Amino acid sequence: MQVTTTVQEKENSWLNYLVLLGGILVGIVLFGLVIARMGLLNDLLGGRSETAVSPSAIHYTSENMRFGQDVLRVQAGEAIAFALDNKDTYAHSFDIDELDWHVHMPANEQVMAEFTAVPPGTYAVYCGIPGHREAGMVATLIVEE
Repeated sequence: MQVTTTVQEKENSWLNYLVLLGGILVGIVLFGLVIARMGLLNDLLGGRSETAVSPSAIHYTSENMRFGQDVLRVQAGEAIAFALDNKDTYAHSFDIDELDWHVHMPANEQVMAEFTAVPPGTYAVYCGIPGHREAGMVATLIVEE
């Protein structure tokens, strides 16, 4: 049989409150990171911005966990400009590992991405946000001579 004193009970009580408070704070921080990563606060914080789009830019959208086109065709040796328009309420990305292209697409925003000449070939395009590629956010960039 173990007998506890009033001091021990108070110490245990404070320790329990401290652990509970620490757990709550960690949960709030993690929740905030998820919300920020998804871009859900952009409209509330004034993060939405308009970007001027060149008339020669290739307009490329993402909506409902899909890219707007499955195949993109461009000419080799030319500069490429993409107007990437994310119509979803969460962030996406436009990634082509072979060309080292990685463009963040904030929620409900359009961004311009300009690239220099690209060698001919076929390149895999995907969204690098965890789970989006697996959900079908993939396409192909074909660079023709």
